[in-house]
Amino acid sequence: MRVVKWLCCSTALLAYCCTQASAADGPPVYSVPAPDVTACSYLTSDGCETCTSEPSCDTCSSCCTCGPCISLFPCCDHGDPWTLQGHLTGDCCGSSSITYGGWLSVGAYGNAHGAASNGPISFRNVGDGFTVNQLWGYVEKGVDTGGCGFDWGFRADYVFGVDGPDTQAFGSSDPQAWDNGWDSSDEYGSALPQLYAQLGINDLTVTMGHFYTIIGYEVVQAPDNFFTSYAYTMYYAEPFTHTGVLAEYALGDDITVWGGWVQSWDTAFDNPNGGNNFLGGISVPLLESLSLTYAVVTGTESATATDTYMHSIVADATLTEKLEYVLQSDYGASTGGTVGQWYGVNNYLFYTINDCWKLGTRIEWFHDDDGIRGPAQGDMWGATWGVNWQPTANLKIRPELRYDWYDGPGALPFDNGNASDQFSGGFDLIVTF
Repeated sequence: MRVVKWLCCSTALLAYCCTQASAADGPPVYSVPAPDVTACSYLTSDGCETCTSEPSCDTCSSCCTCGPCISLFPCCDHGDPWTLQGHLTGDCCGSSSITYGGWLSVGAYGNAHGAASNGPISFRNVGDGFTVNQLWGYVEKGVDTGGCGFDWGFRADYVFGVDGPDTQAFGSSDPQAWDNGWDSSDEYGSALPQLYAQLGINDLTVTMGHFYTIIGYEVVQAPDNFFTSYAYTMYYAEPFTHTGVLAEYALGDDITVWGGWVQSWDTAFDNPNGGNNFLGGISVPLLESLSLTYAVVTGTESATATDTYMHSIVADATLTEKLEYVLQSDYGASTGGTVGQWYGVNNYLFYTINDCWKLGTRIEWFHDDDGIRGPAQGDMWGATWGVNWQPTANLKIRPELRYDWYDGPGALPFDNGNASDQFSGGFDLIVTF
């Protein structure tokens, strides 16, 4: 007996139709469907459905149905992103070892209280209007020895927007040091958060200058985060930048070790109080689908002359092909000068639908014993739900909803000191170039 039926096979980027001819005496044979075939079947994630008409297969869809194809999460092939460098230099110079580019992040974020400020929600504290978050440009030459030989590199970054003042070298006791005086209004400012040189010898890379920290999971750069808002631990518990010398060594393909000297937290090339810190860490695979990163900074902070210890632990687990879980834990303590400790735990769960759509949630808790780092003394809690939609290679849209609440003896942190909790939400649009 010979059975002929339609098969619609779909992936995130391509859906196609064919017929499967099977016989008792041989394997299935795939061919162009005969015109007189009226029955059809199509494959879905949970089974195979049989229809009585020709299926509709949209090549930019993740669905394949017997009727008109209506996909909740359509996705087309992104292709290569447009770049400023490629536009200005053309194909003849596209392979230059010096690269440059950037991105623009714009959006809006508000709260249910209707307050002009979103309170302690870091980087997204403006609650009453549209903002330019990051207008970012960079130029760099990466180090690539291939594990053997010598290479050199450098990088410089500039950012303007409401995120500019938050990534300046504010850890200095001098308010005019480096980029601290680059604010253009109460909300907007500029920063030069990275300016460094690199040397690479075999598997060792040494970074010298002003650079972003290796502490934590979230970063300042908008395209590298899932959410448009930031976790309490990232903003209040961790440094953003350092200035000094940091060595990175690759122990095989999977293990990375860092170690070096930096002045302090969030300082540039001035060090008036003699900040002196060790910055280091290690990243190792524990299982095939689980990695662990530990990073630490400890020493005397330049601005306060306070002895401080702080570490972060990040566990990243691939649960399934589409599901990812990240656990981050921070701990910090000041043992000289202002004495206190702070710590927190963040949970992230991401589900990748296809190359264009991704869902995520973040559940966080941050505790500050004495209110020396956080927005208030006591416990800050937050739950955030978001979607990432990337319709093209150069465009990403990140809407999110967030609920925060506070438990502690300090002043209420929301609605200008009148509320202990807050619903908020917003979006940003990121265009890379």
